[in-house]
Formats: sequence, C-alpha cells, structure tokens
Amino acid sequence: MEHIIKSLAPIALLVAGAVVFVLGTAFLLASDATLASSSGASSDLAQAGRWLEFLAAAGAMAAVCAAGWEVIVRSEWVAGAELGAAALGTLLITVGLLAAAATNGSSAAAPVTVAVGIGIWALLVLSRAARTSLAEQGPVLGQGRQAELWLAAAIGLFVLSIGYGFTSAAGSQGPGIAAGLLQAIGVAVLAGAVVAARSRQLLHSRPVPVVLAGLALLTLSFLAAAIVAGLALGSLAALAIGLTVVTAVELAAFAALGLAAWTQVRAVYR
Repeated sequence: MEHIIKSLAPIALLVAGAVVFVLGTAFLLASDATLASSSGASSDLAQAGRWLEFLAAAGAMAAVCAAGWEVIVRSEWVAGAELGAAALGTLLITVGLLAAAATNGSSAAAPVTVAVGIGIWALLVLSRAARTSLAEQGPVLGQGRQAELWLAAAIGLFVLSIGYGFTSAAGSQGPGIAAGLLQAIGVAVLAGAVVAARSRQLLHSRPVPVVLAGLALLTLSFLAAAIVAGLALGSLAALAIGLTVVTAVELAAFAALGLAAWTQVRAVYR
C-alpha cells in the first residue's frame, strides 16, 4: 500500500477514482430519494451511479498498475509481486462492479466477485503480517511491533469481504442484516488497527484523522443498512427514507476518504 500512497501518479489516480466514486454514490443517493415518487427515474439514477462506481474502480486499478510499474522499473521484485496480487484483487473488484452496472444491479455473481477481490487484498495484508512477524522475532519494543496490526487489518478485510458477499442475497431480511453487520465489523476492525498504529506513533501523516472519520462513517452506514434490513419496511416511502439515510452516511464516508487521499497528494507533491 505504501508504494501506492507515497508516489504521486498512483495517489493522483486514486484521488480521481475517489471523486468519481463519490459522484456515483451521490447518484445512488438521488436514486433512493426518488424511489417512492418515480421508480423509473430512480432506476436510471441508480444505473448511472453503478457505472460511475465501475469507472472509479478502474481508476483504482490504474493506480495499482502505475505503482507496480514504478517498482518493477526499479527492480524491486518483492514489492512488484505484492502489487501484482493487489492488481488481481482490484481487477476482480472492477469486474464485479462492471457486472453490476451491466446487469442493472441484478447480477448475484457481481457482489461475490467483488468479495473475492477484497479477500485477495486480505490475503495480501495477511502475508505482510506474516513477514513482519518473522522480521520482529528479535528484541522489538512492544510499542514498535507491527505484525499484530497487519493481522488485525487482514481480519477486518476478511470479515468485510464475507459481508459484501452476503449482499448478493440482501433482498432477504436475514442476509441483509448479516451483510450490514459483517461489513460494519470489518471496517471497525480496520479502523481499530489504524487507531492502534497511530497511538504507537507508527502513523504520523496528516490524512490519518480524516481516514478514521471516513471509516467511522462507513461503519455507521453499514450498521444503518443492517437496521433498515431488519426493520423490513413495508411501505415504499419508508423504505426510500431508510435507504436515503444509509446512502447519505455512506456518501459522507467516501467523501472523507477522498479528502484524505487529496491531502496525501498535496503532501507527496510538496
């Protein structure tokens, strides 16, 4: 990850992808808000949002590939192998979002494909945890240990991937609740790892507080989604209100994460 966020071209591509993703989420918010009044307009807005989210994932894919090319040019083969695995995971996420956009959100395989992509990222982080643990076999001060933080991040990503996979059947009450809760837990564990790293003085950059705010909002949005699924709202108007609240919090979360990426661009550029 550090090869992506510490190089100007990859982080700039990430910022561009974040902007497009926020725009896509805004379209989904408008879709939820108009669900009760005009189902046709709601469907069109949702479709536009899905295509924008696919384009955002393609931007993230370009960022990973750009970082991979830079390390390969420098003959950093271990980092290149890591970024190759990251590119595979990002590719699956991109393909899953493409399938969702191409099928107007009706593809059950799309969320599963995205979940597998997130799972590959989790495996990548797990491998980093294992290598860091081996490197820390010697006398390392407790506050300086990083392996357990990487392990926590990997667990968070695994839980997030499982939760995202459940969204393939989120039309049912049980899977909808499970999807929201698992995704909330996964993101919360990720946020906890970042908080722990910051408390141990391992993270000092300016975007970290904004990242934490974004992760906190994302956790709230997943919890809200679980609540909406559990309530099983009968009327279309009530469902539209519930979904609008969920998407509004999600939009704020992605906006915060995009702002953090932009702050990192300014730091790298200087």
